[in-house]
Amino acid sequence: MPNNQQPELLNNFNRNISDFTKANPEVKVVGDEAVFDVRTFQALLAGGKLPTVFYVPFTEMQGLIARKQIADITSAIGADSMVSRINPSVMKVVKDSSDHVYGVPIQAYSMGLLYNRDLFKKAGLDPDKPPTTWDEVRADAKVIQSATGVQGFGSMTKDNTGGWVLTTMSYANGGTIESADGKNATVDNDATRKVLEFYRSLRWEDNTFGSNFLIGYNDAMKAFAGGKIGMFVQGADAYTTLVSNMGMKPDDFGLAPLPQAAQGLGALGGGTVAIINPRASAAEVKAAIKWLEFVNLRKYGSEPEAVADAKAKVADKQPLGAPALPLFDQATTDRYLGWVKDYINVPRQNYAGYFATAQTLALVPEPPTKAQETYGALDAVVQAVLTRRDADIDALLKDAQRKVQAIIAAS
Repeated sequence: MPNNQQPELLNNFNRNISDFTKANPEVKVVGDEAVFDVRTFQALLAGGKLPTVFYVPFTEMQGLIARKQIADITSAIGADSMVSRINPSVMKVVKDSSDHVYGVPIQAYSMGLLYNRDLFKKAGLDPDKPPTTWDEVRADAKVIQSATGVQGFGSMTKDNTGGWVLTTMSYANGGTIESADGKNATVDNDATRKVLEFYRSLRWEDNTFGSNFLIGYNDAMKAFAGGKIGMFVQGADAYTTLVSNMGMKPDDFGLAPLPQAAQGLGALGGGTVAIINPRASAAEVKAAIKWLEFVNLRKYGSEPEAVADAKAKVADKQPLGAPALPLFDQATTDRYLGWVKDYINVPRQNYAGYFATAQTLALVPEPPTKAQETYGALDAVVQAVLTRRDADIDALLKDAQRKVQAIIAAS
């Protein structure tokens, strides 16, 4: 639950409890301020102090399932429940190999290719036909830079973001950074090598990668919002930050699915999952799912709730209908959008390609062990390729392989 430092969120939380318990008088809801912290989470579990409902990142799920540390909630999910309608690619994150369900995703994102539609127009490119392959990305970057003088392509490179994007692009080319069980580094692979060769080509052959190679998240976002970069890989949920907070024109924001090689695994994705304490009784599990649906999902199943939420967002000058990974299947998503169509205030037609693949492009979770430390080790690899013409990619990957394996061992 929110704390006293978040009065508006706390008031909303308490209002939800009041409304929920009026409709479900047999259920008692007690708030808990505990939040996920990798340093204390396992102690909460081991000590039996985990709240009945707790929120964890996507990256935790497969390990928790394998260790049987969370409740199997499969039998408590009704066929007509909102949980049963969640986007199948998202639900994979909370399932085991037998299709049993161990959590409720409440928020999700996937990585995509962001591009400036205005720069595409100025370069003579069709903004409604963004690149679908990495070769096309390279070609369009050349055209943009030649026609407009603006850097054609860019990437974040520091504060773990360089490794984050390198991992994203490795997935799209068919490789991983760690094994699925998180026990082994897999950095030194052909897909990651291919991504680094792609970077080298744009930087040293095409000169379309700019000249600053110490770029963090905010640096890249500000540059893109200011029309100084034609394309870059970023979370598809970046619209609000770029448009509402940084002043980018809504019609200039372009989003395409992350290009996939023939052997591509999908798009890196993340988000938040609600898990249930394995010690919870069957009645508590059922009540917890009912609570989660009420608090997080009801607007997708009720037109009055959807409209009320939409009106509130628009009144608060928040974007409604901004691109994000749909949490629900296509039918539920389309129904919700129909309910709120009169309130949508973003040009959704500009992201048609992204939405067309959102239900089918596989969502690949982040590395399961020490993802942020792993990304940090990969930052140095990205920076080396972009700052040294003679960088030895094979040697860099071998060194990164050793470093990531050491990070895993230390965990």
